[in-house]
Amino acid sequence: MRPNPIREKLSAGQPTIATRVLLPDPAVIEAVGQTGVFDYVEFLAEYNAFTLHDLDAIGRAGELYGLGTMIKLDYEQNHYLAQRAVGSGFHGVLFADMRTRDDVERAVASVRPDTPEHGGTYGAAARRNARPTYGGGEQYIARVAETVVGVMVEKRESFDDLDALLSVPGIDFVQWGPTDFRMSSGGSTAEIDAVRQRVFDACRRHGVPARIELGSLDEFSDLTAQGFRHFSLGIDLEMLYFGWKQLGTEARELLVEAEPTAAVLP
Repeated sequence: MRPNPIREKLSAGQPTIATRVLLPDPAVIEAVGQTGVFDYVEFLAEYNAFTLHDLDAIGRAGELYGLGTMIKLDYEQNHYLAQRAVGSGFHGVLFADMRTRDDVERAVASVRPDTPEHGGTYGAAARRNARPTYGGGEQYIARVAETVVGVMVEKRESFDDLDALLSVPGIDFVQWGPTDFRMSSGGSTAEIDAVRQRVFDACRRHGVPARIELGSLDEFSDLTAQGFRHFSLGIDLEMLYFGWKQLGTEARELLVEAEPTAAVLP
């Protein structure tokens, strides 16, 4: 079994930079790996259609470049899909819609080995991360135990006892979800900003890093100055859309400028 590059970065206290993809295409994962500038790629399974075969393909593509792979999962069926993703070679799981401490405990347990020491629910399984042998040996247990766990704090109920939620052992980072929280709570922009600060303050109290998602680098320097060290930059379809939009718009403008002037009859 191969090492976990995301875990290695976190264990060494190093910053991380990721990017997110919606397209379950190994060619996209390879393109990210070929840039050589990202620590891991996050597949947004919560938002897109995919098959279990796609998870295997993403795992293989990331391994070609030593690129970490993470999957973001919807709340429903997250226990099953988290285990299948780890079995496909994913190094981390971001669990969405965490509302209670029980939700977080169950999420962490789903990617921890089913042993007396670890107390998880991930048992022996002959999946891609263990073949050609059957999973369950010491190396298998060690690798499963290294799976990186992120939790989304984005629902109104999660603030009923935020400190209890973030005190669950095994959380590696927290991702604030303002859009879901706005929908869940009906809060104003000012209220959303205040709640975000509550999340960051709670993360500091519990020693859990907060990861920041950005579409541009406008705030990057300010955030690093505040002590943030883990970032996810861009989404494949958004970058394609804005790239196409800009390219096509500029081409249209140039075509208009190049239109020949109508001939004037004598």
